Amino acid sequence: MLKVKLTALAGAAGALAALVALPTPAQAHIPLPVPCSATALRTAINQANTFPGPDTLFLALGCTYNLTAADHPGNGLPAITSDINVIGNGSTIRRQSAAAFRILQVTGPGGRLTLNNLTVSEGLAFNAGGGGIAANSGTTLTLNSTTVTKNRGGSGTDGGGIVSGGTLIVRNSTVTYNYSSENGGGIQSYGTATISGSTIAGNTARSDGGGIDGSNATLTVTNSNITDNAAQFDAGGINAYNLTGTVTDTLIRGNVSADGAGGGVTTRGSSNLTLLRTTVFANRSFGDGGGGLANRGATLTVRDSPVTRNSAPVNTPGGIFNESGTVNLTGTTTVTDNIFTNCAPTPIGTCTD
Repeated sequence: MLKVKLTALAGAAGALAALVALPTPAQAHIPLPVPCSATALRTAINQANTFPGPDTLFLALGCTYNLTAADHPGNGLPAITSDINVIGNGSTIRRQSAAAFRILQVTGPGGRLTLNNLTVSEGLAFNAGGGGIAANSGTTLTLNSTTVTKNRGGSGTDGGGIVSGGTLIVRNSTVTYNYSSENGGGIQSYGTATISGSTIAGNTARSDGGGIDGSNATLTVTNSNITDNAAQFDAGGINAYNLTGTVTDTLIRGNVSADGAGGGVTTRGSSNLTLLRTTVFANRSFGDGGGGLANRGATLTVRDSPVTRNSAPVNTPGGIFNESGTVNLTGTTTVTDNIFTNCAPTPIGTCTD
């Protein structure tokens, strides 16, 4: 009888173990500390890529990870192919080499990269966009309290700091002093971009969209600063091409279009963009006009927003230039004190000068 009971008990225990299996080491994903060396960082990324599910890498406090050679073709670090969360601890990852390579790339399907409290700097993509970070279609890139600075895209490509074809989330971060030989000096998005509590400043594009360029994309910007960016042609601040989006509670200031239109913002193609409680101040166009805003055939709605002290060449509108399409001025929006005129052709809503 005792033997029968023990056998039954053993069988029950085996069944319970089968139902409630303990996680294997690969499933547990113990957070991985990364010593202050580029080699250690590459090893940690490769290890994280081999495990299914999310992994967390803890970088050394205040370390500068200097990359002196490409690890993966075109990239200083291994491509991100899994779900990796990087706790930066105030560290910097930078290219320290004459050779051209970007810093990071996220590839699909399923690549997810989250950067926290980290600086990504001085990447130089070779014949490709995204000097700092490139995120392919189907991926997710998230920046939390992270800086992307002094990166350059390759010749004839978009996205000096970041190029994203998937989902891009930028929170409480800065994208500054990046350069693109085409569009999107700071950020180039072909997917869905959400930017909040962040600063996009001092970026340059040799074509359109000094700060941000969104093409066939969705863009949401809230509580942010788009300042002191420059484009050779349209849109020193934000260039919207076939884009749907909103910009809310944001400052668009001091952006420059050298030879085109829309020092602050340009909307083109089938874009439908709304500015809500957003200040458009002291932007400049040295080309076609629209120092603050320019619309080239799209739909632009400006609600409860001041457009003021923007400038453009003589006999062109410093505030708003509506080349074609629809501009709606609603709520408490004002268009005042722009040089040389406030808007053209008039009237645009309540703007008659």
